[in-house]
Amino acid sequence: MAVKTPDNTISIFSLLETLKRRKLFVIIPTILVGAGFFLYAWFQPNRYRAQTLLAAEHLTPPGYLKEVAPQPLNIQEHLWTVREVLFAPPVLEAAARVLPQYQQADVLPAEAVEMVKKGISIKVESEHTFTIAYDGDEPRQVADVANALARMFVDRASAKSDARVEDAKTIIQQQLDALKARLEEQDRQVRQYKQNAAHELPEHVDANIRVVDELQSQQLAVASKIADDEARRISIEKEMRELEAQGALDQPVFSEKTPNEARLDELRIRREELRTRYTSKHPEILKIESEIRELEASLKDAPGKLRMEANPVYLRYVQLKSELEGVEQRIRSYAREQKSIMDQINAYRRRIESAPQHERALDAMTREMLVGESQLHALLDKQLDASISEGLGKSKSGVAFAVVEPASVPSHPFSPRRERIILMGICAGFGLGLILAFFMEQSDTTFGNIDDFQTFTNMPLIGVIPTVSGQDEVRGKNALVALTAPDSVPAEQYRILGMKIHQLCLQEQTRVLMVTSAAGGEGKSMTAINLSLVLTAMAGGPVLLVDADMRRPRLHEYFGIEVERDRGFYNLILKPDDDIHKYLVRFEHLSVIPGSAPNSNPVGPLASPRVRTLFDRFRTEFGLIVVDAPPTLPIADSHILSGLCDKVLFVVRARRTPRELFQHAVESFDAGNLIGAVLNDVEHQRRSYGYAYEYYRENYLIRK
Repeated sequence: MAVKTPDNTISIFSLLETLKRRKLFVIIPTILVGAGFFLYAWFQPNRYRAQTLLAAEHLTPPGYLKEVAPQPLNIQEHLWTVREVLFAPPVLEAAARVLPQYQQADVLPAEAVEMVKKGISIKVESEHTFTIAYDGDEPRQVADVANALARMFVDRASAKSDARVEDAKTIIQQQLDALKARLEEQDRQVRQYKQNAAHELPEHVDANIRVVDELQSQQLAVASKIADDEARRISIEKEMRELEAQGALDQPVFSEKTPNEARLDELRIRREELRTRYTSKHPEILKIESEIRELEASLKDAPGKLRMEANPVYLRYVQLKSELEGVEQRIRSYAREQKSIMDQINAYRRRIESAPQHERALDAMTREMLVGESQLHALLDKQLDASISEGLGKSKSGVAFAVVEPASVPSHPFSPRRERIILMGICAGFGLGLILAFFMEQSDTTFGNIDDFQTFTNMPLIGVIPTVSGQDEVRGKNALVALTAPDSVPAEQYRILGMKIHQLCLQEQTRVLMVTSAAGGEGKSMTAINLSLVLTAMAGGPVLLVDADMRRPRLHEYFGIEVERDRGFYNLILKPDDDIHKYLVRFEHLSVIPGSAPNSNPVGPLASPRVRTLFDRFRTEFGLIVVDAPPTLPIADSHILSGLCDKVLFVVRARRTPRELFQHAVESFDAGNLIGAVLNDVEHQRRSYGYAYEYYRENYLIRK
């Protein structure tokens, strides 16, 4: 049979049913824990509390401060001062000497002061009032101590306030000095930072971007000049190669130029080179042209020499070579200029990129300075308040404390609050009981009701038998509800079960039905008996009930009959050819073969061929045979008997049969042999549909 996935949904009905079923787990912890708390509360000593109500108010400022309105009074702001004054050793010692046992003592023991201190409590009642309370064992003593504490507090509060004002002024001045020094250091750091990163600050970003744009324009211009000179160089080199091919380098030169002529050529070449870079008004060009004119004049006046000059091809070659040198020199100069411009661009870009970092750093430093300035202003305000407080103190004005309501002798104990303790114990016990109940419920793997069974397995549930009173007691005729209480709800359910079994047997031509369970104590024998009794009125022939549980035969106990010696089912197995009627016991219209204890393990005789012969004889003489078989686990008897029977009916007891045990037992049988299951011992009153059973009982059984 297939096992379904369990449904873990929780409803209010399931919770209530759990509480009803596990009520002892709730009631017992509630009683035990509640009793423990009751005993604890009962034996606690009585404690009394007396409290004095005090009020605080601002007094009128002196003449030189009459324009200054006093701030609204809030006792919470002075609570620390109240505690400091109240728990001062002189106040505690004076209060301790009120106690009778310490009135004559010369030196107070430390435990006396500590006892008084532990008994004191302070509670703020409103903005202007608070109470001083004292706890103790004697009503009169706690009232005297509370009043003494209030008097001592009022006497010492003003002197302590003056000392606190002076201490506060000193601390505030120290904080002011330290804060001013820190602000000055932060201001110096900001100025130094701005000085070190002058051109990298955010305010210079726009100027740096404009410079970068100008440098990029210059770089493009230089790159254009380099491209022009590169093109000119390629053209010159090409022309020089052509002149070399024409033999320009092979033409002889018969005479050399004079130094002035050579110098003149160099100056002309230099002039052409400079003209490519500067205008004609450049100082260097003007200087070279002046020198050229002087050399030309000197050469013109010099006497000529007869010499052989090179041909025009060679002269052109020399001119191109000189021009090539000038072009290469310009290219190198442009490259250096381009590199210089690129370095400047990178430098300005680094300035631009570092601006956000400097901005964040300056913002952090500025925020820190602003925080420091706000703290400075707050300290200045505190210093002013302290000065005002000092003036008020010197003029014997400020905050005044007064006893509004002295402590009275308490009439009833303050603690322990026994009712509350007992109620807490009951609640704690009830909560513990709930936890235990739900823990046991979650740990319980048995079938609590029909829904649990149908949720767990697909096996057909043929019948649901309500709880029969006395089911777990000594077996007898009271368990035979089909006879002793034929109008009861269980008897009606057995008749419904018998009707369904009879219909299934007719449909599937079943003659032999085995009734078994997963383990003992699940009500299989009682189910087999009552089922056989109701089938006697439905079956077409006589009905036979066989007690095949030879290890623990119990049918004769239910029927209240004595089994003759050698007249049990085991003896019939040993003598299968014997007359069956000698072993039969008639009970009403039902034939019963009671069980008998074997001398040895019954597995061997059950597995012998003579048992099958015996069952064939049963089939010929009886219309329907019900076999009460032993439990499935952990013995093999039921498995042997299932091979001799046509169908197997499983009995499952509510709140008794574990699901895992049931699943293991069912899986050991052939699914085709299983006719269904009967859920036994179901408490129908706890189900939501239990009203139907109550209606039947009240309107049918009672009237009868």
